[in-house]
Amino acid sequence: MDFMLTLFNCNSFMFLALLHLFWVVGGEWGFAGSVPTDINGRRVLNPSRLITFLVALVLLFFMFINLGYIKALELPYDINYIRYSMLAISAVFFLRFIGDLKYIGIFKKYRHSKFAFRDTYIYSL
Repeated sequence: MDFMLTLFNCNSFMFLALLHLFWVVGGEWGFAGSVPTDINGRRVLNPSRLITFLVALVLLFFMFINLGYIKALELPYDINYIRYSMLAISAVFFLRFIGDLKYIGIFKKYRHSKFAFRDTYIYSL
């Protein structure tokens, strides 16, 4: 069961990393609903291409850690470091789930935008 969940995670991380790289090179598909907006429809965040590229690298790093956890990829680190990395990744996504209590996360205040709907029913699940 761990193997199947890890493969699902790896595929998700790969897809998200490729999507972020697509945005870095100027792609627009899916971008409008991926950035939080305020009540007036203005973006709350304006990520630069560099930040978007760094997010893609972090997602690839998460994928490699997951592959190392199931030993599908030989990493030059002790298994305990990989386990702690898995816990850190879980903490990152738990904090993302909680959000900033205003625009992002399950407890957000503003819920009437394309991003807010997707955040509640897709991104946070």
